[in-house]
Amino acid sequence: MAGAAIPIKKLRIVNVRNAGETGKFCGNAESMGWMREDGERMVVHPVASVRRAEWFEGQLRILVETDEDPGSEVVAVEGFANEDFDNIWRYFEQSCGVHVKKHRQVAALDPEDFDHAMKGIEDAADRVDETTQGSSQKKGRELDMLKRVENVRDGLDEAVSGDKQALNRVFSANGCERIGRLRLVLDTVQLEVYKKDPRWLHLRNMCKTIESVLKDLGTFRQWRPSEDKEHASLLRRMMVRELKRAQGQDLDDEDEEAEAEDTQPIKGEAAPAPGKLDGDRLANTLLIYGAAHPVYGAPRAEEPPPPPQPPGPAGEVSAPAGAVPVASEPGSEGSDDHNFEDEEVADPNSVRASAPDDKARGGRQDFCLHQTHPGSVLEGWVWKRSRFLRRWRRRWLVLLPHQLMSFKSRSGTVPTETVMSGTVTRVYSADAEVLQSRSFGVALSRRIHYMVCDDDKQKEAWIRQINRALLDRRR
Repeated sequence: MAGAAIPIKKLRIVNVRNAGETGKFCGNAESMGWMREDGERMVVHPVASVRRAEWFEGQLRILVETDEDPGSEVVAVEGFANEDFDNIWRYFEQSCGVHVKKHRQVAALDPEDFDHAMKGIEDAADRVDETTQGSSQKKGRELDMLKRVENVRDGLDEAVSGDKQALNRVFSANGCERIGRLRLVLDTVQLEVYKKDPRWLHLRNMCKTIESVLKDLGTFRQWRPSEDKEHASLLRRMMVRELKRAQGQDLDDEDEEAEAEDTQPIKGEAAPAPGKLDGDRLANTLLIYGAAHPVYGAPRAEEPPPPPQPPGPAGEVSAPAGAVPVASEPGSEGSDDHNFEDEEVADPNSVRASAPDDKARGGRQDFCLHQTHPGSVLEGWVWKRSRFLRRWRRRWLVLLPHQLMSFKSRSGTVPTETVMSGTVTRVYSADAEVLQSRSFGVALSRRIHYMVCDDDKQKEAWIRQINRALLDRRR
């Protein structure tokens, strides 16, 4: 028949990788999979078990499920040539009954378009600052600036979801002038009515994300406007920012407000009553931070240390009865946390999240064996996907009776993110959504946090315990 697709009964593509090892990807009418070059390791599944397949720039992700095993597995193979896609697409359509979804690369941000839009924001910000506070004219000018912000924000949103190097080329140019101009406006414009508008907060987070990418790549520079007529407005803004810093103002406060809805109980829900048990737990937790609480007061004073224990064999001192092991501080002797802080991987299924514990525990992660927060329900290493760049980063996850927190290191005290009780709508297996095995999602009203564990037992424990502690029961 003219125009009919050529049948692909067998498929064989060499020099492709699975879990960092080189081999070949093969398929026939009954099964498909990958095999290492020496034939010693292979990943093979029946074609009937394939549920979904996705392609992105030479990377193939296949979701498989079998009747014998109710769970799912993601087969990840990379290193394909672009011309391999057509044969792969036809094979999966004809043999597996699955269409391979092809993700296209996000279009790069055009520098000239950004410069033009940025100039419009700068002019609009100047008009906002020139207007009398509390006037209706100021409100109108703030709204006009936010309309200009929308265009820049949407372009940045696409850019940070794409290639890091492309983002770097645009924003590291001229001593990081573009991101420097944006940061100056964000830090100094005097908003009143729309200070907490989601569009504005989103743009602040976009700016912070781009700065983090540049710092990771080692190309970030603190930009300063030159002293000429063209930069007169920005020079004034720089002086305002330096004055604010000299007065001790934290210019990053507003960046944290973008997560306010996700980290506070749902509107209309009463906060947990300060019962005795909650007070005890909170007071214990506050010992870590040395803070005081408006309801429970200051942390309880530490009890006097117990008398020294008799030395054990070879002069060792025994630990007090009931002592909880705590990770050493980053940088101290015996601590490996600082070596793994903020480590980032492309495929979390190929690297164990518990790597910082390997030396101490032989590669085995036990929940709460290394408890860092008194009263915690569950603690352990996971890979967590970042919100905007969608990178997988190692995080120490801590579940308390009323909140879930993630930290860059096991001994960290400042969480990267916090989810409060009552804000969680669903906790579930997310293998099919992120195409990674052993993954789960914590769904909030406007966001989903994705995590990947080292084994299915850990994944099931996190899902079960987070459901019990944080799920909004009114839904």
